[in-house]
Amino acid sequence: MDPSRAFGLSEGYFAQAGFSADEFIEQISQVDLEFAKKNAVFEPKPFVRTFERALEKLTAAQGELGANIAQLERSTKAYSEDHRKKMARLKQTFSTVGSSFERLETQISEVGSNTIRIGEQLDTVAKEKDRAEAIKELVEFYAELNEGNTARLDELLEGGSEGMIKVAHTLRRLNTIVVDNQYSAPTDSAAKRQIEIYSENFEKNMLESFEAAYRDNDVHNMSVAARTLDAFNGGVSVVKAYINQHPFFVSSMINQSQDSIAEASYQSMEGVSDIAHAPPPPDRWLAQLYADTREMMFKDWAVVSKVFPRPIDVMQQLLKRVFEQTIQGYLETLLGRADRQSKLAFLRVLSSSHAETRKLVEDLQRFDAETVTPAVMVLETARRSGNMPQGLLDMPDISQTSSAQFSRSRSKKPAAARGRGGEAIDDDDDVDDEAAARDRLGEARSGVSSAVAIAALIGRSEGENAGVGLLNGFLNRCCDDLFESYIAGGNYIKVEQQHLKDAFRQILAPFARSRVERQSTTRGNALLGMFSSVTGGAAGQGTSGSPGAGNGLSGIGGGNAGLAGGQAAAESEASITTAAARTLLQVHAEAIARAVGLESDSASAGAVANLTSLLLLTLGEDYVFPALEDIIEGLQDLRQEPDLRIFGALRTANVIMRLVQTHFQRALIPFVGTGSYIYRDMVGEKNQLMSRVEISLNLISNKLVSACTQWLAGILGRQRKNDFRPADDDFTAFEMGTQPCRQCTDYLYRIRQACQQSMGTENQERVLADIGNSLYRMLMDHFRKYVVSVAGGLVLVKDVSKYREAIASFALPALVDKFAILQDISNIFVVQPAALKSLLDEGPLARLDRATLQGFVQMREDGKTSSAVRQFLS
Repeated sequence: MDPSRAFGLSEGYFAQAGFSADEFIEQISQVDLEFAKKNAVFEPKPFVRTFERALEKLTAAQGELGANIAQLERSTKAYSEDHRKKMARLKQTFSTVGSSFERLETQISEVGSNTIRIGEQLDTVAKEKDRAEAIKELVEFYAELNEGNTARLDELLEGGSEGMIKVAHTLRRLNTIVVDNQYSAPTDSAAKRQIEIYSENFEKNMLESFEAAYRDNDVHNMSVAARTLDAFNGGVSVVKAYINQHPFFVSSMINQSQDSIAEASYQSMEGVSDIAHAPPPPDRWLAQLYADTREMMFKDWAVVSKVFPRPIDVMQQLLKRVFEQTIQGYLETLLGRADRQSKLAFLRVLSSSHAETRKLVEDLQRFDAETVTPAVMVLETARRSGNMPQGLLDMPDISQTSSAQFSRSRSKKPAAARGRGGEAIDDDDDVDDEAAARDRLGEARSGVSSAVAIAALIGRSEGENAGVGLLNGFLNRCCDDLFESYIAGGNYIKVEQQHLKDAFRQILAPFARSRVERQSTTRGNALLGMFSSVTGGAAGQGTSGSPGAGNGLSGIGGGNAGLAGGQAAAESEASITTAAARTLLQVHAEAIARAVGLESDSASAGAVANLTSLLLLTLGEDYVFPALEDIIEGLQDLRQEPDLRIFGALRTANVIMRLVQTHFQRALIPFVGTGSYIYRDMVGEKNQLMSRVEISLNLISNKLVSACTQWLAGILGRQRKNDFRPADDDFTAFEMGTQPCRQCTDYLYRIRQACQQSMGTENQERVLADIGNSLYRMLMDHFRKYVVSVAGGLVLVKDVSKYREAIASFALPALVDKFAILQDISNIFVVQPAALKSLLDEGPLARLDRATLQGFVQMREDGKTSSAVRQFLS
């Protein structure tokens, strides 16, 4: 019973979530509280009695609740025990059922094993029975042939294609028996002789039937004869007959000598031995031969796939004959003729022939992957399922469309313009004897033939098969075998390196010859005309240099910005020129392209590195550095006027380094990559060369500036003492200035022109600033060495004005300001003594040191007679 009802409360009052003891007490004492509010004096007894009754009810409810809980616990325990017993009995039941099923499964397995053994035994018995019947039949045939009776075999031959195939199988087995029992009793010699005679006649008749059908283009009879001979001897003889009488090998031009063909075709390759001439296209006859090979293979597949049981083997034999005889024979003749002419001719013909051969192989591989291999896989699947078609006659004809799909659009030459490189194969060329043919037949029938490759290809996933055909590896080997003797073992790279050395020597021969001639003359005459400036177009080539050593070149040649155009002087043999450097780079780029095309992927990077090392060594040690050394040696003689064309030589050397950097980035890095040690070594070699050139150019630049400065000093040293004390009637001095001034300003204009033509803005400013500052210091000392008269002051002002005009052409504000001060200093010698103080103390000259000004003032002619002048000097 719910204790809530004992207090007049709603059912479940004590069990509710929001139960509060305070509210409960307030409810049971509500009547007493109202009564207490009405009386003025609080009376506790009503509350005590109310709480006592409530406590008694709660105690009774607690006892009742405890009894209920105890009863429920006893019931739950009884139910739990009963459930445990039931689960134990159920588990035992399941265990019993599982054991029964295991026994049943064991019995079923035993029955199945017995059934399998019985089936195997029955199959063995059936095979033994079939074998016994076959042996019995062979013994009967053997006995009949021993007696000279061939009636049963003749009857089978008249039974159509199936009968002929059965005769072929029978004869093959009889021949096997004869071979295995070659040391048998003499009484069997008649049977052996009869079997051999009948086999020879049978094979001969089948081959005649095949050849007749081939001439009549009868594909069905060709297929019957081919399948029959395949069952007889593995199809060796019929494949050989098909290839021997193929029109590709017995064309009307077959009697033409390969030497004459190669000679006529080789003569068309104009400039093949000239390094200045672009590589000629591939040999005409070779290209035509490859075009005919493509067409022949595409067309022949339509026949081979329908005639022969194993068409992939026939295609291999046909391709092998084409590559090993026709193509290889012509290539040997062509390459031999090129080799006798020059190394360059040999390398160019080798490269173009290899590239053309790779195109042929890739076309055939694509045709194989998309046409030949799928068809052969269908044939193999049908053979495995036991529903083998008659050759590929039951398959859709897809070869005709494939032929058009894979044919390359090429310019066709007349058939009379070429010949074939091989004669028909004799019967003894491919197969020595019938025993060898039977050996190959046994291997093929035992599964060691192309069927293994087909089965392996079928077993691979679709992703693995994509783009790869059964003839893929065979075609790659054919191509490799053609050029192995020319490329493998380092043969090619040795020839390429020797060719590069010879070509580089030929290109630099004029420079080397003229350098030797210069060394036999005086150094002063040798430097004149040694270098010439490059054209403005050459300066635009290349990039701004690579990081590291390459960037240092901007310290000499600078960028292209501010170039005033190239000097139009012609380059002579004695010059270091960009034309020769470009020729070196072009020859090297052609060699790199050949190396990448001919060498394997693993060896091409090393070949590129070796050829690049040879280029950098030749360009530096045999060309640039000798020329720069000659310049440095020529600058040692300070008695001669520095040749300002050396500025052009510096620019030429800088442009050559830029061309090397561009060549490195465009022609080398794509074939080497950026993550290998070979790349790091190449970058190191290139940066080392460019760093050495930069150091040499900086040294020459500084020496040239120093030489120009000393030459100006030498000109000023020719100043005469009376140049600034002229006679009153010497109008030439008043109008044109002194001769040293005219010579100096003329030389300054020439320096400025040479810098503008050969340097960028930044480097031009640096060189002109060095020369201008040196001249300013020299003039400041120079004018304090001579006594200047009043008339001579006008001459000095004229000289300074000319110096200022020449320096103004440099367009350097700092130098212009300095020579403006020098112009003000020249006024010291023309002002009246009374105005001298204001000129020196109030004008721009007031910023100069007083001792410096006194050095100029004391050189006035009136320095000792004028009181105003003496007052300033005191």
